[in-house]
Amino acid sequence: MWNSLLVFWDQYHGLIIGFAALALVLLFNQFAYRRRWTSYPSREDYLAAHPGCATAEGVVCATCRRKALVAPVAGRGRIYRCGWCDSELYRVDKA
Repeated sequence: MWNSLLVFWDQYHGLIIGFAALALVLLFNQFAYRRRWTSYPSREDYLAAHPGCATAEGVVCATCRRKALVAPVAGRGRIYRCGWCDSELYRVDKA
């Protein structure tokens, strides 16, 4: 049994190490992003800080006054950002 595992390791050690490194990078990214998620203000907090940004067409950017675009984030909710100046505006948690 050990002989077959050693043969497998000898043939595929590069792929095994590569996939393990990729898994660690993705795992670290998820942990870092989860902590960063709460750093975005909620929609209510954003509108309270920028009261002139609530218009009839939706929420606009406080910097350039353009309409916000949505960017879905898998499993978390949505982040709204400005399509013109590319600033991140607020988050909407998944309901």
